Amino acid sequence: MTYDVIALLRGTPDTSAILAAILDAGEDLQLDTIEGAGIIAVHDPDGQPLAAIEAPVLIQVDGEAERLLGPIAAHLRPPLWWLEIHALERSGAGTVARTIAASLTARLEGIVWHPDEVSTR
Repeated sequence: MTYDVIALLRGTPDTSAILAAILDAGEDLQLDTIEGAGIIAVHDPDGQPLAAIEAPVLIQVDGEAERLLGPIAAHLRPPLWWLEIHALERSGAGTVARTIAASLTARLEGIVWHPDEVSTR
């Protein structure tokens, strides 16, 4: 089972923004890619998996973000980038996922959705 976090972003989440957000979550984190899947795997310093970051998806249809996330996304208009982070059920994994998403929204504007709360920037 995973703990899912979604960053809905106004700016394009390019490689440098994603890597900077991961660094904000911990300078000792390790990265790996899942070949052909467009996924970045984030591991703790011991190499144990913490989270998976999916490739961002461009949303171009007005109302789509609101349909998927509810009224919290009603004020956001396309184009938007949808980026999902799936944290494993491990101590600290949810914090890593939320920190990555929050860092991305601080850089690129948008909202973070996760099961506990929704925050905007």
